[in-house]
Formats: sequence, C-alpha cells, structure tokens
Amino acid sequence: MEGRDKSRQFSMYVARARREYGISMRQLCEGLCTSQELSLLESGKRLSNKLLQDAIVERLGIGAEDYELFLGAAEYRRWEERQRILHCITWEETERAEKLLEEYYTGCGKSTATIGKRLERQFYLSMLALIRRKGGASREELGPLFEEAVRLTVPALEHKPLSRLTLSIKELNLILESEQYRREGARLSRYGEVLTYIEGAALDGRGLAKIYPKAVFFLCRERLATAGGEPPSLPEMTELLRLCNRAVDILCNNFRMYFLWELLDMRGRLLEQMTGCHLRWGKQKQAEALRTALRENAEMKTVLERLYAEFQVPRETFEYCYLYVMHGVSCMNDVIRIRRQMLGITPGALCDGICDVKTLRRLERRETMPQRAIVERLFLRLGLSGEFTRTELVTDDPEARRLMENLRKQINGQQWDAAEDILHLLKTRVSMDIPGNRQALLRRAVLLHWKKGELENDSYCGLMREILEITLPFEAVLKAGEKYLTYAEQTCVLSMMQGMERSGKEFRICMERFEDMYRSVFDNGLLEAFAGLYELIMNFVASEWGNMGEYDRSDQYSVIIASGCLRFRRLGALTDSLYNRCWNHAQRRHKGIPIGSPLNEKQELHACMVLSRMNKHKKDELFFKKEAAQSDRDD
Repeated sequence: MEGRDKSRQFSMYVARARREYGISMRQLCEGLCTSQELSLLESGKRLSNKLLQDAIVERLGIGAEDYELFLGAAEYRRWEERQRILHCITWEETERAEKLLEEYYTGCGKSTATIGKRLERQFYLSMLALIRRKGGASREELGPLFEEAVRLTVPALEHKPLSRLTLSIKELNLILESEQYRREGARLSRYGEVLTYIEGAALDGRGLAKIYPKAVFFLCRERLATAGGEPPSLPEMTELLRLCNRAVDILCNNFRMYFLWELLDMRGRLLEQMTGCHLRWGKQKQAEALRTALRENAEMKTVLERLYAEFQVPRETFEYCYLYVMHGVSCMNDVIRIRRQMLGITPGALCDGICDVKTLRRLERRETMPQRAIVERLFLRLGLSGEFTRTELVTDDPEARRLMENLRKQINGQQWDAAEDILHLLKTRVSMDIPGNRQALLRRAVLLHWKKGELENDSYCGLMREILEITLPFEAVLKAGEKYLTYAEQTCVLSMMQGMERSGKEFRICMERFEDMYRSVFDNGLLEAFAGLYELIMNFVASEWGNMGEYDRSDQYSVIIASGCLRFRRLGALTDSLYNRCWNHAQRRHKGIPIGSPLNEKQELHACMVLSRMNKHKKDELFFKKEAAQSDRDD
C-alpha cells in the first residue's frame, strides 16, 4: 500500500460501502451534491465540507460516534458555534440558544445557492423549530419550518415513494417531525412508510437506535389516537407491542434511551389493555404472562422517572440534538501546536523538509491552513495518522469496521475466546504497517491475555507502555501541560492504569492528567461531543478517587456523568456512575463522615440492578442483587 493511500482510507471506505450496498452515485447524491463532487470525495482528491461529508456518510447508514475528526481552524470555529447551540438546547437554555442560532446563521449568510449553504440552513431551521417548540409554538408555526428543512435536501419527497430515495437519519427525522405538524394532519401510512424504510436500510446499531424507536413511537401514538375512542383489536395491539418491544431492545442493545420513557409508557398501556382482553375471555394463563411483563415494564419506567426527577431532566425526549452532535472533533492547527510542545520538538525540527518555520507559526496561531499534504506530513512526524476522518482502525474495508464493533461487544461481554477469534481475523484484514492499527489491535491482544490471567500486572503494564509508545512516549503523558492524545492513546493509558499499583506516583499523575484534559471539555460545553470517552475514563477516575477516600472528588465526576447520561439519553455508563455515588455514601456512613445529602442506598442499588438488566449485563445484575441483600443484612 502506498503511503499516500494510507491517508485516503476514509474516502476509499465511502466508495466501497456505497458499492457494497448497491447504491448508485445518482441515488446517493440526489438533493445533496453532483456526482462529480461525490467522485472527488471518494477518490480523496478534495476535502469536502464537513456537513456534506456527514450527510453522505449518514445516507450510507454509517454512524459517526467513534470517529476522530480533524478540522481546519475556520471550519472548527463553525463546529464550535453549532456545538454551543446544541448544548444550550439540550440543557434547556432556550434564550441563549436562540441568540447563538441567529448569530450563527447571520455569519454563514442566508443564501442557499450551494449545498454547504443548504445544509447550514437545514441545521438552522431544524434548531429553530426545536427552540420554538420549547416556547409553545403552534402546529401552524412549526409545520412550515420542518417542511422547508426537508425540501432543502429531499425535494422529491412528495413525488417519489421513500423506497426509491436514499435518506440520512437526519432527513428521516425531519420527515417524521414534518408529518406530525402537517396542516392536514399526520398520515399513519407515512409513519408506516418511514418504519419500513428504516427496517430495510443498512443502518448500523447506533444509527438504528437513533431513529427506529422514534418512528415506532410516532406510529403507535398515531394509531391509538385515530382509534375513534375504541381500542385497537387484539391483533393490532399485538403488532404494536411487537414494535415497541423491538424498539426497546434496540435501545438497550446500543445503550441508548431515545424515546425510551415514551415507549415504556406506551408498552404499559398496551399490556394493560391486552391483559384486560384476556381476562374478559377467561384466558388466565395469557393474562398472568402479560401481568409479569407489565410489572417488569413498570419497574423500568419507575426507575427512569425517579432518576429524571432527581437530576431535573425531562423524562420525554424533547429534542433531537444528538443527531447533529459531531463527535471527537479537534482543530488540526491546535493539535499540531499542542502535540509539538508535548513531544518537546522545536519548530525547526518539525518543519525540516516539510515547510518553513513561518508557515508553522501561522498555522499554530490559526492564521492559515496549508495544503493537505503538508498537514499530513506534520501529523505523521508527530505520531498521528495522516487520515483526517478516522475511526480507531484506519481501513477502507467495511467488514473490518463491523468486526471491530463486534470485538468491542465480545470484550465487554467477557467472551474472551470469541474476542480472540475476531482479533486474529482482523489482523488479516487491515494493514498492521499503520501505527494506529498496530496500536489498536495489540492493545486488545494484551488486554485479552491479562483478562484470562496469562499475564502478571507488571508484564501487562510494560507491554501496554510499549504499545502506547508506538505513537507517543509515556513521559509525554506524565508531563504537565496541555495535552492532545488520540482515542487509542487514551485507552492505552487507561489500560495501563488498570494494572498499575494504585499507591504509585505514576498512577496518581495519570489520574490528574485525565482530569486536566477533560476539565476544559466540561467547562466549554463540549461534553456531548466527547461523552463516550469521558464516561469511560472519568467513571474509572471517579471510582479510584472513591477508593482513595476522596469521596467528594469522586462524587463530582459521578454526578456529571449520571446527569449527562440522562440528558443525552445514554444508558451505558449510568449504572457505574450511580453505583460510585452509592458506594461513596456507604463509606461515609460506615466511617462516621458527615453526609450532606442522604441517599437511599437500597433504592440506588435497586436502580443499578434494573439498569443492568436493561443493559443486559447479567453478571452486574447479580452483583447488585447481592449488594442489596448485604445492605439488608447490615441493617
């Protein structure tokens, strides 16, 4: 593989995915761009507008939550402006959101002559509709906003069946929203058409979780509303229940909570009505089975309602900003500056043979954006991939990315043998000459050996350090000052810490460096864009501060994570953050330390048990059940 090709893997991946899914250039481009513009993107000859790139990737059903994106200074500033708007809407700071949105749209101009401008206006209209809905706007006000937003990229919506269109999740969302505010009233058939489209689309798990539950809820709500006061027939209710069950399963399998409370509420009403039908017909056995399901459903719903109330988060999914959050974004100008200083490289040494020092100085001050080839070479010299849009693996192979996702699931489920099989297969499908790939797969291999008890802690930590230092010296991590670490480097450090001696100096320094790195993420309102890694790392940090007796410091992070999980509708890290807080409370109580806000520990452990069941983590569910029993014995 030529070196230049290694920095074009994402473009090649887009081309391969499009061909694999049997989508023509014309289908993918319709309403978005010309075939020529798509051809330039697929060949890697031109860096497209990020909004356009995201729209194309989403139309291919590819999620972007695990991507690292490097933007030039000007485009990064636009991303920051969008992120602040999304943050304010998500946190219900409506007046500030409206002010920022108008400033943003004024800054980008109101022309829709180019696709970039159309996508900017679509974002503007979509956010404006959310803000006005929060302010109590009527159907007559909201309908035209959603209709215009849809038409900007789906002009053929009313002229073609959805089955003949290629749509992104954002476009499907706007179609659902437009339909519910339609002047003539929503059409049940349209909701069914959207649901059929989603079921046939090549969406990955996270993509499916973002749109399928919403489509199911809208369809079920409309069907019950149009029943004319009469409940649907038992076969109809059975079908609606099947859809609700699948939607809840999709959410739980992907650790998300979009419209989860609404679906649990809907499912409860269906179960009650179906139970009544069976009782009237004397079918006691069927009625009892439904009662069991109803009790389990009520238990989940009650836990969510209590948590939403405690953290003052609306239980309804009142916004869809999660569709627009672009995860893992960094400014390449800042990355070059920070990384050079971390590694102690002089400007002259970094520039040697690439560009002049004056160019580097202007780049680091965000005053210029040199040619892509120059930035790629600077990145490579700094231990970074030359790929500006990348996942943990740098590859153009869609199957390799699917295998990587499966590998994560097997490791999280502690299925070590299955994980090793996938790992061996992955090593045959991606280039191990690329440092980032070597780092990602070797880290998993060493982690598996350690988890299986085949490595002592010292050997494990030593190997993890070697893997980290494929791209970054560990000493650069320990050194004080501003940091930029890739996702892979951060997880290498975290993996090292799991095997370190907790009383050691290096362990504590690593804890503090992670705190420093993520403090600015929280303070600048960027938590949504880094939520996944923040939850993974800071839950660990919170737990370890608690183990060291620094309970207030531990609680600080646990509360941020729990509140963020509820606010962003993320399920995965919620259990650990709640348990950390509960454990800290119990330790204070045992040690006679004054407690500011008392917790009901039994209630907290019960919530952790229910959430573990929802996450389908059987071992965790059993653990919390035992903890609750121990708490009863202590009392």
